[in-house]
Amino acid sequence: MRDYAIVLSNDVQDPEKMLEVCRMTAPYVDAVKIGITSSMKPGVGIFEDAKKVMAVKQAVEKEGTLVLADYKVADIGFYNAKQEAWQGTNEKIVRVLSENGADFITCHTIVGTSSIQESVDTAHKHGSGVFTLPFMTHVGAELFFYHPIDQDYTKQVLEKLGFEEMLGEVDRCETMCDLIIAIGEHVGVDGYIGPANNPDVLNRYRQFTQKPLWTPGLGRQDKMKRTLDKQVEDWAGIVGPNSGAIIGSAIYKADDPAAAAKEIMEIRDAVVNKL
Repeated sequence: MRDYAIVLSNDVQDPEKMLEVCRMTAPYVDAVKIGITSSMKPGVGIFEDAKKVMAVKQAVEKEGTLVLADYKVADIGFYNAKQEAWQGTNEKIVRVLSENGADFITCHTIVGTSSIQESVDTAHKHGSGVFTLPFMTHVGAELFFYHPIDQDYTKQVLEKLGFEEMLGEVDRCETMCDLIIAIGEHVGVDGYIGPANNPDVLNRYRQFTQKPLWTPGLGRQDKMKRTLDKQVEDWAGIVGPNSGAIIGSAIYKADDPAAAAKEIMEIRDAVVNKL
């Protein structure tokens, strides 16, 4: 995928209109994020449909457009030791999404280690990857994601769960956000979702991981009254080239989604060329 990628968050709920936005913006974006609300009506086949209509970009991007299934999977993980297989709810969800064209799937870690481990193992078995969420962009997210952790208690639980190899890393963890990234590194997630509207949090991510960060929050969610150019500049300077900016309403709610996506691409290019 292109460095400093643009990821279209296509939250249009009408399937035909959603695919039309994909088609219009295909030359300017590198991936598309499709959530539950946009896939409930058409079903999981919408992931492959989105790839097909965006195939016009193949002449530019030989690898094609990646699809992120933004399901924020947060159910139980259960490992059947006798059958040596994951058989929890997460396995079922992640398997179906993987088999239907999702290249990446968002899965929560905050619900527990078996949940994220099952998601990662299942995704990798079926050729997809997992992005987990150490923090989110909405008001009030800090109440849980930035809640301070008790390091001694955390070590006791992780040791009981068989995570002895990461006990030393807990000494660096101050919040749940830190701990989620540390666990993500241990279980092998493929990347992280991070808040582009919170540079301090993104900087904290980079103290724990160099994996890709896909970041919503540019545009209308910015709380610092920065221009879009400044937002992109600050974002790029933190996340590095292996990451992507997730942008939704600024594109799909525009009168001309293609023109909006092109403008954002040009801003990205101008910023990156100065780095």
